[in-house]
Amino acid sequence: SKPIARFCHTCAAMPENSRGRWGLGVWEVVGGASSGGIVVRVGRDTASEMVAERLATGSLVSATELEDGRLCFERLSGSGPAYGWASLRLQAGRLLLAPVAGLWEVVGGGDRGGIVVREGPEVGSAQAEARLETGALVRELELVGSRLRYRCIVGQGPEEGWVSVHLQGGKDLLTRVVAPGAESEIIGLPRVPLPVQAARGRILALHGAPGNSNIMRFQVKLLQKVAGPDFEWSFLDGPCAWEPLEGATALNLCERTLIEKSLAKGLPFTQWYSHPLPELAGPSEALADSAPQAGALSFENVIYLNVEDGMGFLDEYIAREGPFDVLVAFSQSGTLAAMYLDKLRTEAKPNPWRLSLLFCGSMIDDLRLQLQEPLALPTIYVAGGDKDDWCAHGLRCLPKMYTDLKVLTHEDGNIIGFQRPDWDLIFVGLPR
Repeated sequence: SKPIARFCHTCAAMPENSRGRWGLGVWEVVGGASSGGIVVRVGRDTASEMVAERLATGSLVSATELEDGRLCFERLSGSGPAYGWASLRLQAGRLLLAPVAGLWEVVGGGDRGGIVVREGPEVGSAQAEARLETGALVRELELVGSRLRYRCIVGQGPEEGWVSVHLQGGKDLLTRVVAPGAESEIIGLPRVPLPVQAARGRILALHGAPGNSNIMRFQVKLLQKVAGPDFEWSFLDGPCAWEPLEGATALNLCERTLIEKSLAKGLPFTQWYSHPLPELAGPSEALADSAPQAGALSFENVIYLNVEDGMGFLDEYIAREGPFDVLVAFSQSGTLAAMYLDKLRTEAKPNPWRLSLLFCGSMIDDLRLQLQEPLALPTIYVAGGDKDDWCAHGLRCLPKMYTDLKVLTHEDGNIIGFQRPDWDLIFVGLPR
């Protein structure tokens, strides 16, 4: 556990305002790697006395004042002066300090000595002996629905674990330290992607259908390794129930394998929208023609059901937890993402992420829901080759759906695929 730091008397005390205790944010030292850290001075003026020790690269600090590109800080982790003033940038423009994304403050459990911590994402998993104290500052490692895997930065309690961000009744147990996107307003900079040294990017990962967040975690393990520590991942489960279709052999309809069930770790298989099944299709000829059969795939007369439910579910989640830098979507979730972006465009709303990374599928086959014009959001599409039943169809459709599209391929079939040498290029210069 880590003691909660107190604001030092030489810097202005944090005002009790609507921003809260960490209202000016937590910042990471991203400059000075080649010089042992960044320069710290005793006052706001750049001509004030220099502190002998530098603030080490990688240190985390809380801001107590922020004015004219100068930050008054108290060090939370790392090494160097416990407090002082530092510049956000060099005169040449190189970033020295960057706001940290993915931080949360524990605001609940004040009457119980903190909030419950568990060993796993399931609310029934083993409970840690100690609670995470109210007022603690933690860093997000994973976010699965309303369950957060954290690492404690400041405060008493388990170093790592899983907690609920709110109670079932909606009461917050943790709140984000700085609302996403607020960093640029705080420091008066334009909203442009930060350079490579900046705070970690945020990736939202959506599983295919049928699937769930545990299966998606397994699927992206190698991708996470390629991405490295510069990105933090959030996983979400689809809102629509799924059941296998007896006798079906189609990949998205047949009974799940024992391996898939093991990877699911007890979570139900879900989807982002559904299709009419033969026994539910009714007398309509259109529905009957679109009903999935146990043979070859057909991309004609396709009908999607419950699309509004899927888009509404995603919209609510992003309103609560977004925005994100990158969307990683597999198959059906890539289709939902396209329809969702199109809906936002018609409503004149901004995109909730900056880059789409789509694996397999991701085309819109329901003629009623196809895009009226292509989307301009930068997109990378990874197709699964000859072993993927959707590959050729996807390669025909996706270039018509996106104006800024890069296409990569692998030969592993309808899966996210194994690591390729050129996959490193995906994460070079990604917006964060």
